[in-house]
Amino acid sequence: MKHFYVLICCFLSVFTNAQTIKGVVVSADTGKPVEAASVFLDNTTIATETDAKGNFQINIPANNKNQLVVSAFAYEYFLVSDPGSTTDLKIRLKPEETVLQELVIDKNVFTRKQMLKAFKHFFIGNTKNAKRTKIVNENDLYFYFDTKTNQLSAHSDKPIVINNENLGYTIKFHLESFQVQFNYQTLDPKNYMNSNYFGYSLFSENEKSNKKIVANRNETYNNSSAAFFSDLTTANLENSDYLLAVNGLGVPVEEYFKVEPENDGYKLCIIKKPTRKRPDLSGVVIKGGNLNSKLQKDTAEIEVPFVVFNKETKEQSQLYFQQNCVLIQKGGHLVNPNDVYFSGFFADLKTADMLPIDFITERKVIVPKKAENILDDKEYVAFETAAAAFYGSNEYMEYSVVKRQFTTLLKEENEAFANDNFESWIKENLSRTKFETAEQAITMFKKRNELHDAIKERENDFLTKEQAFAKKYGNQFNDIFYKNVVAKILKRGFHKP
Repeated sequence: MKHFYVLICCFLSVFTNAQTIKGVVVSADTGKPVEAASVFLDNTTIATETDAKGNFQINIPANNKNQLVVSAFAYEYFLVSDPGSTTDLKIRLKPEETVLQELVIDKNVFTRKQMLKAFKHFFIGNTKNAKRTKIVNENDLYFYFDTKTNQLSAHSDKPIVINNENLGYTIKFHLESFQVQFNYQTLDPKNYMNSNYFGYSLFSENEKSNKKIVANRNETYNNSSAAFFSDLTTANLENSDYLLAVNGLGVPVEEYFKVEPENDGYKLCIIKKPTRKRPDLSGVVIKGGNLNSKLQKDTAEIEVPFVVFNKETKEQSQLYFQQNCVLIQKGGHLVNPNDVYFSGFFADLKTADMLPIDFITERKVIVPKKAENILDDKEYVAFETAAAAFYGSNEYMEYSVVKRQFTTLLKEENEAFANDNFESWIKENLSRTKFETAEQAITMFKKRNELHDAIKERENDFLTKEQAFAKKYGNQFNDIFYKNVVAKILKRGFHKP
């Protein structure tokens, strides 16, 4: 099915009725003016500097929700959370306390080069944009790896200057904190538990943007969490590249969320939490590699993350809401980024994939050609029947049960380690799982792989065909395929050949 693309202008923030803010910056100790202090709106290109008398003037949008940041060498940052509430500011900068810059690093643990490489992975990222992004002042960075906690930290007295050639920006990132928690004494990105960094960013254009840079910026935005939230809050999800899913099935937004206009943005509230049944494995017997799955029983439902699937790039992201209601700016940016945690693709987007809030993009909106009735397509009807037979077969159901049992005992956060090195990994990390013995884990691991090997070719074939029909029929396919397949499986019984 052909798609027609319509380009529309979408402002990430509607910068209308700009407000002029004036102020003076002085030293809290001496009361003297602070010259050349940087005054900027966080995560934008809006900035100025103080003059010899400490005075500044800056224009900010009337609907601004970003902090005003004042920064000067040898002084602590000063933040104005609501700069629009006054037009005349007097800011007193507190001198920064002298701290020991050369942190003591455990001898012979990791070299500076190794820690810098790990820092770049978790701070810059590993995407297409990241490959053409460089830190200009690497020597201003200090690193520390704590062998007691297996945590990597980074610090810089000066703003980190980042040159992003793909997006045509130079970013001055004022780093407040950076930590990566690893599973053990390693810097391997595959073996970390969590990472976070926080700071304030000021963007500036490298040069006049060319067509390639503009295209890169538009693509970066269209693949971002901001684009997803923009489509979600403006009821445009059905016409976008994104699909909201729970437990592997596409779901309607209105079943789980309520969206209301709020202060030149939106208030997004969860009205139904995504859940799934958690199996009780207390009666499961594992002996000689055989599982007595009949003794399994469902217990209370547990909360699961929302999954966002990009139909164009095939990337998946998981959303973990920390609040029942979150505020979202026009354009999709979270007012408080800590309100939602990400894993998957969105979590992999680091500084190299950042765009300023005042960036204006051309959004791609998919206008589908009116589709024929999917149930009049004999090829689809035959595929639906075959899919029900496959997904309801003894082979697939047994694999599904074993896979779910294995994932539950392994714990979902450890799934990345269920690979060819699993036997070595489980012997060292048994306590991090729910398995009683390493032998039990290895037996189930082999059983899961054995069952999957027997069906994976057919499974891949069905997945390929599903994607083809989804592309051809769009929402019509999503609305009926999964529902019809489940109904047919239930009707014919799980264990009939």
